[in-house]
Amino acid sequence: MGIFDFLKSIGKKEEPTNKSILLPQPNNSMPTIKPDKEIFECYDEVFKTMISDISGLTENEGKEIHSIIKKCDGGFLNMGGYHSIVWEKYFKGRDWQWDEYEEWNSRFTKIGKFPSSFPKNKVFTAATSEDALGQLKVSELKSLCTEHQLTAPAKAKKNDLVDLLKSISDIASNPLVAQKIEALNDRFSYGLYSLLMRTINFRGKYLYDLRRSEKAGVKKFKILYVNEEDKEFVEMALKIKPNALHPVFPSDMSMKQPVIEF
Repeated sequence: MGIFDFLKSIGKKEEPTNKSILLPQPNNSMPTIKPDKEIFECYDEVFKTMISDISGLTENEGKEIHSIIKKCDGGFLNMGGYHSIVWEKYFKGRDWQWDEYEEWNSRFTKIGKFPSSFPKNKVFTAATSEDALGQLKVSELKSLCTEHQLTAPAKAKKNDLVDLLKSISDIASNPLVAQKIEALNDRFSYGLYSLLMRTINFRGKYLYDLRRSEKAGVKKFKILYVNEEDKEFVEMALKIKPNALHPVFPSDMSMKQPVIEF
């Protein structure tokens, strides 16, 4: 075998083949961080206490709501997964009351002062068909005109269309208008429901953080205020209930931070 044949044979032996070499495949999936199960236990504890504070819900309904939340992907941490479902099935259009909110609303009303983000329960005025029409889009108003065989001027403005439609005696029974009236009437109720669910969520997380800090030997805490003007209300709440979980009242945004001493 000549020198060139020898070199050629070496080259063939050293040349890798696809069959003999298996390259490691890149892992494109993101690592999954599983929340500590204790955070869910803390939420369960807070939920059971707070749901019993809702007048108008039965004990079984409270359990059903809890089950929906627990079965949701991510549990209570995935609020988007259960928020609308629970509202539609258990709160929307129902006569219910959050007793804790009512107590604080009464207390703040008596002293004539309210925290910055506290939702004031004003005297309720039912929405009218005119209110509902005013909330619709121009395209929707024009469709209603066509549906009711009304001729709207080509360059009619929104107010002109509303004036034209409100003259119809049974316009409130139109499905689009009726749906908007219902939504307007539910505005405060829906806002209060959202605040309730956030408060349960935040208190569950706070209880978890508090217990972790205590296990770590932390004994001192300080309160941080998002709105300094709310400080007097937080202090008032803590005088009434020194061990209250934050938020210490509905809409409270203060936080209790552990202080590490060296």
